[in-house]
Amino acid sequence: MNIVNRKTPTYFIAEIGQNHQGDINIAKRMVDSLKGLPVNCIKTAKRDIDTCLSEEQKVMIYDNPNSFGRTYYEHRKALELSKEDFIELKNYVEAAGFDFISSFTDKPSLEFLQKIGCSGLKIASQRTADIELLNAVAETEIPTILSTGMSSIEDVDRAVEILHKNKELHLLQCTSTYPCSEEDLNLNVIPMYKDRYKNIDTVGFSGHHIGVASDIAAYMLGAEIIERHYTLDRTMKGTDHPGSLEKRGIEYVLNYIDQVNRALGSSKKEILGSELPALKKLRG
Repeated sequence: MNIVNRKTPTYFIAEIGQNHQGDINIAKRMVDSLKGLPVNCIKTAKRDIDTCLSEEQKVMIYDNPNSFGRTYYEHRKALELSKEDFIELKNYVEAAGFDFISSFTDKPSLEFLQKIGCSGLKIASQRTADIELLNAVAETEIPTILSTGMSSIEDVDRAVEILHKNKELHLLQCTSTYPCSEEDLNLNVIPMYKDRYKNIDTVGFSGHHIGVASDIAAYMLGAEIIERHYTLDRTMKGTDHPGSLEKRGIEYVLNYIDQVNRALGSSKKEILGSELPALKKLRG
């Protein structure tokens, strides 16, 4: 991951998660739609469904409008790319010029991501308190992003202590509500993280909210990574689409951050060349 040495104001991650509906062709369409934008990275998720679900979850009836199977096991299986499709997606993303990273829920998935040469790992909020998995990640040399939804400050302290062992580590403020109201985003955690964890590489923001104003605020508060969930169409079947951005939303975030970055300019106060005509006219 080229986060620290990026050429853009923020390292922007388009999280496609399972918004590809388990279909490699939809996933590729998502990648194609982002070409030409200053998106740095495309992220998805890897699960070993047989390992990460309990026996009770596997047989749980999952009968609702967003279900892709009769049981929760069948539903999760339907949304999971095969290992062959996952590798194909990784290669497709990288060939398009984006970094490719993935989250994971279990050790078999972590081992798979290591094996295929994933350039970065994402620890999703649901695994921030999974000590065994955190220790397994700490043993790798792969740059890691830690999301901190559903976490107390004690959870975050412990995770950072485990993970920050001579490895590249990035920390994201996150609220695990889908979609999330502005009142629950707590963007002021971003500068608190920057002050509290001075030895990690960067602090950023992962949002599941509607709209883009909060992303600009996160940038102004010091977020060097912005992650937003991405979908081709927010009306598609699935629980994650309503809290995701379509392409136009991604464009708004990136364009506004670029405008703000340019507007910040310099802290040096002096007469600018562009002011000289006004100076001559109004003070002459």
